[in-house]
Formats: sequence, structure tokens, C-alpha cells
Amino acid sequence: MEIKGINSPLANEGGSAAASTWTCPDGSLVKTILECGTGVDKPRLGSHCRLLVEVDPDGETAVGQPFCFPLNEWVEVVLGEGDTPWDAAVDKCLETMLEGEVCRVQVAPCCSPLGSLPELTFILRLATFSPGRDSWEMDFDEKWALALHDKGLGTVNFQANNLFGATQRYGRALRLLLSIACCEVPLATAGEYGRTKVALHTNLAACQIRLHQFENAAQNCTKALEQDPASVKALYRRGTAYGSLNEFERARADLQEVMRLEPGNRAAQKELKRLADRAREQENKMAHAMHKLFL
Repeated sequence: MEIKGINSPLANEGGSAAASTWTCPDGSLVKTILECGTGVDKPRLGSHCRLLVEVDPDGETAVGQPFCFPLNEWVEVVLGEGDTPWDAAVDKCLETMLEGEVCRVQVAPCCSPLGSLPELTFILRLATFSPGRDSWEMDFDEKWALALHDKGLGTVNFQANNLFGATQRYGRALRLLLSIACCEVPLATAGEYGRTKVALHTNLAACQIRLHQFENAAQNCTKALEQDPASVKALYRRGTAYGSLNEFERARADLQEVMRLEPGNRAAQKELKRLADRAREQENKMAHAMHKLFL
């Protein structure tokens, strides 16, 4: 099966679009326009996009089913609702496209929470889309509803071990809440708003610990503790992150505080024991190294 534009050049009638390329600032993909679109508006968060992603059989076999929607057929996709790195690549392209545009997308090989991702080239065709809204255009109710939506799907992804999707969802939900000024939060929602921010920081930290991003995890837990100093989850996860960074004293302090707040917390007990074993191992290594210096 030959995918038009992958195995053969394809240009718009004027022929000038074939040389028009855009490289994503993070280097994750390169987009080459094959057919120009019309108008000036582009899809935004929440836009319903009618699109077609064409992947040749070899590419589809190499990556399995990398998208959250069927390939090689017209589908409707909501921008921002994909939960894989490939969906994120499509979203990045869609945000730069005009109605009717056709482009070739080359996704660079990379490592992600899903493992090592191979290079993939596909054709993206955008037929139509509905208007979307950037976060700065939303009122409190819209931001709040979207943040809760993302938080819920973040947990679904986390439980499915899709750390990419979980991190994306928790991160966007947190950014939405942080964009809300305190004076915008209704008094009746203030308590839940604060608790949700704490939960998002600690949930994001849980993802980062699994991804071995221990410094980021510790920072998110610290932000959670600034709002709720008695958050057992934040203390435990920060203690775990500190332990992985070999900051044993800080780790011990957090885990001991967990034990003070919840004397029967088995996870903290287990982590304290593991911490003591690691600290002892480090001390033995140091003693051995010092001994060799004087031989």
C-alpha cells in the first residue's frame, strides 16, 4: 500500500507548499506542508477535528496501535484528549494547521514513559474543526470542570500504568488551577479547590517517582505541603524521593513525620527500614574507600 505523500511527493496546486516545514521547538517532530489549507483560524484545546492519519503498513507494524483512534480512516478527534506520545504529536501539529491542510509528519525516535519509541512518518489531513478555547478565555467554571476531568483521567491512566497520559493530565489540570486568581474562586468551592491542588501535586509526584524524576517529585510534594503540612501522601512521597536522592536525613524526617501522624503506616515503616539499610550500605562503602586510602 502506498501512502500518498510518503512514497511520492505531493504538493498543492501552486507547488510552493512542499518546501514549507516547521520543526517543533522541543525537537520531537518535523511537519512539512503538502497542501495548503484555507482561512486563518487553527484548532485549539477542545476543538473537534475531522482528520485522517495515514500510516503505511510497515510503519503501523513497527509501532503497533500508537494512537487513540483508528488509522487510515476519517475520524473525529478532540484536541487535547489523546493520552499517548503519538496523540501528543498529532495535537502539536493540529495547533499549527489550517482547515483543509495536508502535511507530512516525521516524529523523531525518543524515549518516553512508554519505553523507546521508534521513528514514525505519517500523513495528517485536517478536513474541518470546531472552535476551541485557550485557558485564558475560560471562566472559573470552565477551568474547574476541565481540571476535574483531567484529574479523573489522569488517575485512570496511572492505574493503567500509562505514565505519559497520567503526567499529561495531572500537569494540565494543575496548570489550569494555578491560572485561577484567588479572588475568582467561589467561597463554596475554596476548600475543594485547595484539596484538589494538593492532590494534583502529590499525584504528579507519584508519576515522577515511577519515572525516576526524584527532584521534580520532591518539589511537587513540597508545594503540596506548603498548602497542607499534614498531607501524609506528600510527606511519604517526598521522603521516598529524598531517599532515592541519597538525602537520608531529610528522607528520615519526612517518614518519621508520617509515622507520627499515622503510627500504623506500614508503607512508611517499610521505607524507613529500606532507608536504614541503604544508609548503612553507603557508610560501609565510604569506610571501605577510606580504608583503601591508607593502605
